Amino acid sequence: MKFKLLLFILGRKLKKASKSIPAFKDFIKGRNVKVLMKTADGKQGRAFILRNGTINTSSSDFSNADAAFVWSDGDTAFKVMSAGDDEAIIAAMTEKKLWSEGNYKDFIWFLTALGKMSVQQKQ
Repeated sequence: MKFKLLLFILGRKLKKASKSIPAFKDFIKGRNVKVLMKTADGKQGRAFILRNGTINTSSSDFSNADAAFVWSDGDTAFKVMSAGDDEAIIAAMTEKKLWSEGNYKDFIWFLTALGKMSVQQKQ
């Protein structure tokens, strides 16, 4: 449940950043990608759909994603994502608690976008 809430909040932050943070707006402009964050069992997750600088989310449309962040379970995802620490993400990948599916370039691009949004919000 915490993971679902965290993904919902992330979606709201992405939408807000796409309207208020110039560097983030420029980074996502012209990009068309659908990225999922979900648990391995598929019971929890959210799709982040970026189309021409706008961001929409869905908690039910997991079809036709370009890339996916797949977490072993919701508790692990919540702990790692709420830590806000790049090392925690790397550790989760090393321990096979997080892996990617689909286009790896889109996976990395989305991580970079999240980083740009976070840096701007901390300033």
